[in-house]
Amino acid sequence: MDIPEIRALVAEHMELDALCSAALVSRSWRDTCMPLIWNNISWTAQVKERPTPEAILANAHLLRTVTIYTMKLDVPSSSTGSGGGEEGVGGDVVVPEEAETGAGAGTIAETVTDTDTPVETVIDVAAGAGDAGAEGDAGTTTAETEKAETGVTTKANGGRGEFPFAPCRRIEELNLQLNVRQSQLWDHLTDLVRHNPGLKSLSVFLSGIPPTLEFMQALARTNIPSPSPSSSPYITYTSPSSPHGLGSGSGTGGGLRTFMTMFLDLNKQTTEALLDLTTQLTSLQLNGATTVDPGSLDRWPVFPNLVTLKLGLSSGITPHHQLQIIQRCPRLQSLAWDLEESAATGPLTYDGYPADSALPSDTAGYYNYRFPTAAVCQLFEPTFCPQLEKLSITYPSLSDQELARVVEACPRLTLFEVFETGFGARAFQAMTRHFEHLTRLDIRRCSGVTSPMAQQILTSCRRLVFFCGDALHARDIVGLQPQQPQNIMADGTTQPLQEQQLQPQDWVCTDLTWLTLYICGLENAPPTWLPVVLTQLARLTSLDFLTISPTGPEFDGTKDGLPLSLSSGLSTLSSLANIERFCFHGLAQEMSEHDVQWMVDSWPRLVRVEGVVHPERERRMAIEPIMRREGIEVCGYFGDDDEDVLGLHVIASEDEDEEELDFASLDIFQNDLALDGGGAGDHPVEGTPPLLPPPSPPAPPQEDMDQA
Repeated sequence: MDIPEIRALVAEHMELDALCSAALVSRSWRDTCMPLIWNNISWTAQVKERPTPEAILANAHLLRTVTIYTMKLDVPSSSTGSGGGEEGVGGDVVVPEEAETGAGAGTIAETVTDTDTPVETVIDVAAGAGDAGAEGDAGTTTAETEKAETGVTTKANGGRGEFPFAPCRRIEELNLQLNVRQSQLWDHLTDLVRHNPGLKSLSVFLSGIPPTLEFMQALARTNIPSPSPSSSPYITYTSPSSPHGLGSGSGTGGGLRTFMTMFLDLNKQTTEALLDLTTQLTSLQLNGATTVDPGSLDRWPVFPNLVTLKLGLSSGITPHHQLQIIQRCPRLQSLAWDLEESAATGPLTYDGYPADSALPSDTAGYYNYRFPTAAVCQLFEPTFCPQLEKLSITYPSLSDQELARVVEACPRLTLFEVFETGFGARAFQAMTRHFEHLTRLDIRRCSGVTSPMAQQILTSCRRLVFFCGDALHARDIVGLQPQQPQNIMADGTTQPLQEQQLQPQDWVCTDLTWLTLYICGLENAPPTWLPVVLTQLARLTSLDFLTISPTGPEFDGTKDGLPLSLSSGLSTLSSLANIERFCFHGLAQEMSEHDVQWMVDSWPRLVRVEGVVHPERERRMAIEPIMRREGIEVCGYFGDDDEDVLGLHVIASEDEDEEELDFASLDIFQNDLALDGGGAGDHPVEGTPPLLPPPSPPAPPQEDMDQA
């Protein structure tokens, strides 16, 4: 009995290789599995790890998420489809003659199945064999339908094709990490945006040639027919003086909603086009972007739909205008403002200091302008951003007093990140009233943060899912007061530490998924301390990322940290079965084969380990393969000249002549602050390993505010 609803439920829980096999069973199974197989596709520099252009052409109507990770994506020197048009987008797609009839796919399947093939190749086989061999001439029908839908012409000759994703018309999420070396590529990307009206999310990490004005205009025009005004959850905005002809459709119904970019180089026209685009966005993240100040924001009186905003500009828009942009977002809930670089690009005229007046002497130094504390405090008022509850500020000269004022002004904080600021006792005291709401907190490298503060956070913030701090002393975990490390007995003698009664307070943040915290004070500590520390850590059963590394290279090789051995009680951490990434670099360990094997067996989801498992190279060469055989990546950092220990990943593409960095493994977007329903995180520092490449399709969506 074959019930479609049950078949669909089963397919949703199948791994990719199982889906590919099931797609070959029958027409009904193929129809169920193929959308799941092709929903999320990655195009990397490695030929063996990406689908063929022929397979993309045959299944373009199924693609919803496309990720392109490569240093360069070659396109022909001439473009026949540049500038738009419904026919021949991006030029003709060149495929073998057999692909038009469906016979080519079967040939591909017969060729590949006798060898070990990567996942993406299996996808091609499932697509081709499913169309060519499942129940008669279904392959021909699918090919004809696809041609009619995309309007793409095929040629009966071989060779390299044009832009591989030109046939796609239903992409909803597009992620680009490219080094644009040919201006024609912008034409192809422009056409891709124009011909995918359902595009909702775009992430762009680009180097090389800056984006064209046509590309930025195409982003603002990416919208599908809008619903009636009464049913639309969005506010319509039309730029009164926009020369780009956005029209009244911008900001309503469908269209691009999320735009995230890193290192984008914009001129004055493309900066203005970006601001036009922002009027329809719900999420905008600018990381290290170079812009040009528009001179005035009168053309953009409001950004009505913006809920998530990150401003991390290298230059261009002045801090004064950046603040005005923030003030014009009435629905803003999440703000990340990085002023570290842009603070020197223009005057900050706040807190009673006019633009042409001299600032107080206490602002001297690298940062020449005073942080707009009063203006930031006013953001929480009904006039500006009354829903703002997630705040991340990067400005190292921020004082404890200024941060305390901001925290006190906020009615409710669920996220607070003030990496490398003066956060201290006053700001912490103001923060305590938000403990019941906090879900994410980053106070790394803050000069005033103490170990008792970290302990109080872990014992008070029940909803916390992400926490990054510097150090937590074992003395605070076990419940001893730092002022009286030893009790004075009646006869005047002192009571040894190991005989004092421990009074640990349980950590309550059992939903924590990310923890970066150096646990110290265990070297030469009483033997009763370590079991208490391990027991508290074992309570965090939801952890998938754990860093117990010291912050700073001066600690490399220290023995004052958690010992990772079964003889020291490592088995207490068997409850952390959800751990995926574990970092202990900088800590001296002498792990054995049994210790590492226990880790592999007890933490089945483990995919990456950072740290030196043993100081002797010979022992490492015997121990690390235990993890690598299970597909676990191992990276070390100190005290060795072994290239593998350095964790460098330089690969050469089989179809390219030069070596190139694998941007997929760097996962630059995920390393930055994750803001909006999906991303994850912050600036890479010691103790925070780079995240892994995106998983093979289909992949679940991430939430920017809840993933680092």
